[in-house]
Amino acid sequence: MINLDEQRLVSLERGFHIPPKPELLSQIADEMQKSDASLDKIANLISRDISLSALLLKTINSPVFGLQRTISDIRQAAMFLGLDQLNRLVTLALLKQNFKGNACISLERFWDESVEVANACVLLGNSYKSLMPVDELYSLGLFHNVGISAMALKFRDYVDVLKQANLAKELAITDLEQARYQCDHAVIGYFISVSWHLPKPLCHVILNHHNTHFLEQNNDEQQRMAYAILKCAESAVDYARHQQYSSEWFKIKEQCFAELGIVDQDFADMVEDYVDNAMAS
Repeated sequence: MINLDEQRLVSLERGFHIPPKPELLSQIADEMQKSDASLDKIANLISRDISLSALLLKTINSPVFGLQRTISDIRQAAMFLGLDQLNRLVTLALLKQNFKGNACISLERFWDESVEVANACVLLGNSYKSLMPVDELYSLGLFHNVGISAMALKFRDYVDVLKQANLAKELAITDLEQARYQCDHAVIGYFISVSWHLPKPLCHVILNHHNTHFLEQNNDEQQRMAYAILKCAESAVDYARHQQYSSEWFKIKEQCFAELGIVDQDFADMVEDYVDNAMAS
């Protein structure tokens, strides 16, 4: 199992842009935890950030949501989406704002795929009664590869490593990253997740999400289920996008199925449903 020492974390912090959790997310979380959470108060908090509000309204009014009428303000958006979904969109928008620039990959495509994995995590969590709340599973899917965006912004040749990882079926992408940069996206993602105050079990899974021995080495039931759900979600999205599975998936799928109490046919049915929904949207 992967563990980090303080010296390594300090070294990474000096080399990468690790933004702190935006205050707005903390304010929204504080309000949502109240028994009498106020939709109006949360909408007002978001509306103070004009650029964020504009981005959210643009997203909500896009064809993805298929609205019959235009949403013109954040309060309307909150009423239509609900506070949980609105909070997810705010988190995504703030991540995009903090990781933007001249990257060597398409960051828009990267975030689209991250959202797809996050949504698949929620689908799996609802289907298999996860020990984790679905909002935490959404965060796990959204943040699990966030280190890739940081590396793509820092290293101009990082796209070559991604191409090599697709060709070198038996080598983990984190091994290739370590060989070239002496760091990898899982470690950076862990640091970012800690900075944004994700629950510790999620951070630990993010750190180990390319560790194919994680289920053998870890006895924490919550982390084991989160890992299994994440890897199943990744594979479902891989298949929906590319009609094939990664070599990593074949090393761990039986362990993931055992963790979730499912068999091949259950997963195949879930992937089919996911692909149908993805194509429909």
